[in-house]
Amino acid sequence: MILPVLNYNFNKPNAPQSRCIINTPNLSGYSLHAIPCEPDTFECSLTALDKDISSSRIEKSYKKIEDSLQVIKADDIEKIAAKVKSAFPDIDNKEIYSVMGAMSEYSSYASMQHIASDLYTKGISEVFDFSALLTYQDKTVKEKTQNPFSMDAVLKIKGEYSPKVITHIPQKLGVPLGCVLDYLTFFKYPMNYGRKKAALILDKNSIKLFQKIKSAEPDAFKRDFLNNEMFVPVYIDNFENSYNFLNQGKSFEQEVFNFTEKYRTLKGEHPEFSHQKLLDVLFNSQNLKAIKELGFTPLHMQPKHSENIDSQTIAQNLRPVMPTKEQFIDFVQTFAKHSRNVEPELMENILLDYLNKNLAVYSPASLSQKLKILHKKIIQSVKEKGYPTKNIYYTVLNPNKSFGLIAYQFQNVNNIPDDKIIYWKGSSYNARTDLKLPEKSTIVILDDCFISGNTIMYEMFNYQAEASNIKTQRDDTNILFASVLSTNAAQNRIKKNIQYASREKADDFVNVDTQKINWPEDLKQDYANELLKLIRFDKHILATTAIVFPYMGSDTNAPGLHGLFAQFVPNRNYLHNEVSEDDFFDD
Repeated sequence: MILPVLNYNFNKPNAPQSRCIINTPNLSGYSLHAIPCEPDTFECSLTALDKDISSSRIEKSYKKIEDSLQVIKADDIEKIAAKVKSAFPDIDNKEIYSVMGAMSEYSSYASMQHIASDLYTKGISEVFDFSALLTYQDKTVKEKTQNPFSMDAVLKIKGEYSPKVITHIPQKLGVPLGCVLDYLTFFKYPMNYGRKKAALILDKNSIKLFQKIKSAEPDAFKRDFLNNEMFVPVYIDNFENSYNFLNQGKSFEQEVFNFTEKYRTLKGEHPEFSHQKLLDVLFNSQNLKAIKELGFTPLHMQPKHSENIDSQTIAQNLRPVMPTKEQFIDFVQTFAKHSRNVEPELMENILLDYLNKNLAVYSPASLSQKLKILHKKIIQSVKEKGYPTKNIYYTVLNPNKSFGLIAYQFQNVNNIPDDKIIYWKGSSYNARTDLKLPEKSTIVILDDCFISGNTIMYEMFNYQAEASNIKTQRDDTNILFASVLSTNAAQNRIKKNIQYASREKADDFVNVDTQKINWPEDLKQDYANELLKLIRFDKHILATTAIVFPYMGSDTNAPGLHGLFAQFVPNRNYLHNEVSEDDFFDD
């Protein structure tokens, strides 16, 4: 979001400089060390600054945030309900609101708190990491000296960063929901890791995988999954087939019409069903039927919903994790008061200038829209290279990190077939190097954000090695780096690596949003320095991003704004604050 920049009027007297020590609060509950600073050499003049402007600008900034997050309010819900009632007059308002309520119970990342606490209270230690299962090399399960499904084997794989290679997955499988929920709960919510039970999340992708395993090795399936005491099979009622926080590719209004029409058809076919039975069949019956056929008797996690569902309830279900207007205003005003050399009203406007240029926050709905745009850019890039779009393959670098989450959502939003998903596997997984891809294929390295470029250049994807490996195996395979957001530093790093590998004609990158890794250059420097003392007290001057996805705050974010960023994620543990300047400027 970008708002107009306010022009500041100031005078610079020839005052001597002196060193001082200030204790700067980070407004997030953590104490900070005192830091040396230089007092301003100018005296603020607010004669041309209407102090009421500050308050109105805060409200305008907040409105921009609401718009960027695509917030749906109660009056919007009422309008949607009226349209649906007009289209389906035989369905009463109570039923319409009930359908909307069931659809939206998991629409916000705030519902992660319910999922995590429910697992915890039921004695479950963690969500099972399905990435171990995505390493099969053949259609049959081979005998191994160590049970590959034992918790010990899984924990050894988790977090391992050995040299990696790409290989095709014969299962043709999308990312199982268990990988995503493992990422969203691991170390982020209180779980008792002394327990031995792990949640085996059952969803359509894990069901497909289990069907393949059962068909190939029924005894192994029974031993390692069905009768494995380490696992508690879990099904989350109303999650996967609803308007959940990972599945918002269509507008809420459009989906309300779709679900209401399905509900109406189902009601006509089964007039004997109760209203609750109709909803249960609508959202869960297909999965539950397949789960029963596999032999599982799952633990059902029930959503928390109100008995009397109204527009306010649904709006709250849909509301992204974000501060209220009052909380946002309070943060800005409190932050400004901690500046010792600039009047609070002026510092409020300086901070707003910074946020208006730098703050990038995403909701499930806005992220879905960005992923649709990203898909179009990928298609366009491939066509410009003269390659067939039917041979595009999307790489999941690590299923139980944000790579898995973004791939899961990208696939749902853009209806990507399972056979277009390939997995990233290391030598510890006994991986093959044979890509088994058709001629003129494009491998998309998919991610949510490229901040420094380190992760997809060196850590999770050794580009120089893989580019050479791909050329050896198939000279006509392209690599396309694709992310929702990218900084200028990451773009430069990717370009330099592509040039160094002499693959300018083959490889490329696309993104939707671009940000500079540092603060806006057109802020007045004297004021910028005063702002820097508050937002970047750890002296990493150039690394001051302000990027928050609903499941992650970048580790390059300005730590002095930690308290604000924390209001856009369901748990403070979703934020990070570790960065080295060398990560961005070593090349």
